Amino acid sequence: MSLSLIAVYVPAVLLFLVLLLSLGFQPRFITRISGVLLLITGVFGTLFYGYGFYTIYGSIPQSFARTLFAVFCMFLGRNEIGAISSAPLFQSPAMLVCLYLTHLLALYCTASAVVAAIGTRLIRTLNLLLSKRGDLSLIYGVNEDTVAFAQKLPKNTKIIFVDPGSGASFDSKILHMGSLMLGDNDAKGGTADFLRHIGFSSGKRHLSVYCLDSDPAANLRYAQSLLTSLEQSGISPQQTSLSLILPDETISAGFQASEDHYGYGSVLAYEREELLARLMIAAFQPCDTMRFDGRGKAEENFEALIVGFGKTGQAVLRALVMNGQFTGSRFHCTIVSKGHAQQAGSFFSRYPALREQFDLTFIDSDARSIELYEQIQKTGPALNYVAICTGSEKETGEIAVEFSRLFDSLGIHALILQCGASSIRKNADSLGGAETVSTLIPEILSSDGMDAAAMQINYAYYRARGGTAREHWIRCDYFSRMSCRASADFLDAFLRSAGTNREEAKQKDFRLPDEVIENLAQTEHLRWCAFHYAMGYRPMPDDVWQERAALYLTQKKNGETPLRIAKDSEKRLHACLIGWEALDALSARENEITGGHTDYRRMDFDNVLMLLELLRQDPEGGN
Repeated sequence: MSLSLIAVYVPAVLLFLVLLLSLGFQPRFITRISGVLLLITGVFGTLFYGYGFYTIYGSIPQSFARTLFAVFCMFLGRNEIGAISSAPLFQSPAMLVCLYLTHLLALYCTASAVVAAIGTRLIRTLNLLLSKRGDLSLIYGVNEDTVAFAQKLPKNTKIIFVDPGSGASFDSKILHMGSLMLGDNDAKGGTADFLRHIGFSSGKRHLSVYCLDSDPAANLRYAQSLLTSLEQSGISPQQTSLSLILPDETISAGFQASEDHYGYGSVLAYEREELLARLMIAAFQPCDTMRFDGRGKAEENFEALIVGFGKTGQAVLRALVMNGQFTGSRFHCTIVSKGHAQQAGSFFSRYPALREQFDLTFIDSDARSIELYEQIQKTGPALNYVAICTGSEKETGEIAVEFSRLFDSLGIHALILQCGASSIRKNADSLGGAETVSTLIPEILSSDGMDAAAMQINYAYYRARGGTAREHWIRCDYFSRMSCRASADFLDAFLRSAGTNREEAKQKDFRLPDEVIENLAQTEHLRWCAFHYAMGYRPMPDDVWQERAALYLTQKKNGETPLRIAKDSEKRLHACLIGWEALDALSARENEITGGHTDYRRMDFDNVLMLLELLRQDPEGGN
């Protein structure tokens, strides 16, 4: 082949490929333009051929039939121009040119549709080939939130979406991102054939699996199916990680790999509502709505209002209880929800101490009721925090607007949050404009993100045993993980109540006065108690303590015993769920039985000091 022919063919082929790729992406404005051109072509073709055939035949039925046939043929590349060229209008060269241009437009519409289809296939093939090299992120569930989440993932990871069946409208956008969406049976089933299709096998590549469908039960099924296929394909657990939204976080333990159990290398599981509540605390902390004396004491009470008491409202209440306890402050929360009395009863049966230990007011009525209005007038300017969790985006927005107007008229400067399915929106207020945060961001759905500080807190207890923070976190049980997360989430509240911040606390010469440390230790005890209450614990009755003490002595006679007198994990009872002033007496009482040196007050001091030390060790400030 001569160089001259190559010079012609190569640019032509390259230009054709560029055309395929550009049309394959089909941006929205190009799609709209194609639709407009199709309409214009059809209208002008009908006018031209209708006129021509009626002029020639004079019969409306015959002209109508021939016109339809001619217009249809336009889009197939065939023309009937010769049949109407004798009509007077087409004796004009200009009108004849217009007729030919109409045919060209028809051919363009047809060709662009064909080329776009070929281009889309080509892009799919290219994206699939590219996905077979480097690390891979697999996202189960296709919707607006998951597509936005994918766009925030690291640029060096290849992304494949698995569509359970409702994501067709996102196909073009996903292709435009350089990603791929698969919805065949193998993909939806997470089969071994699917893994081979995407080129994932045993080796050095890493697979990050995100099960983020709106149906938590479907996420559970897919994670299990894919895990079975990974094991069949001989994939090492170290090559995989799993982040998923579940109906119950406690069932995620079976997905974690261990010495005698195949599983994912690391697992991060959340209940959707629990994740939303935790994000709410991280982004909009209760301590930021309060005043402190700078010595570790609050100067005002914490007054909250929750609208709606479904699963989200319940998770929000537990989060506020755990993060709204401060020395010198009283916690009160008003809950208003119409028709959720039965759900409330079920909730408080699982967490009975929340009603027993905290000041809660439950109003079984609508958010626009006179009962709530009177309660808001009663709390007045003391109201700090409002979380609207109705389950309806429209209703939540309307209530937020009404509250903003009402609070302005009453001089209330409370934080108003709209809690949606996967995001939280803050109303504009005197402190700043509106703000929206999403739960589906890599910083949260990654063990290196939101749980980084919790991992370090857990590691502080096991550092002497060797290993890494991640290894100990993987082996961490559900309750201990929740405890470490609660402690990490409260760090900024400690600092704010002490009149400082992360930047100051990271300095090596940073020290707090003894008075402040003691106040923080008392706050830590309040926080620790609130966490246990929010996890279903209750104070241990004295007769139960006596029984456990006797059992301890019996077991001690036969050798060492792991029994902890003060804590019954099975019945969720703890003797330390008492006031700060009573801790020394409990310590002495226990030491009389065990002969040990337990100091429960000291534990609260040590927890505060440990958090400050961890913060100094972390140049980024953790969390």
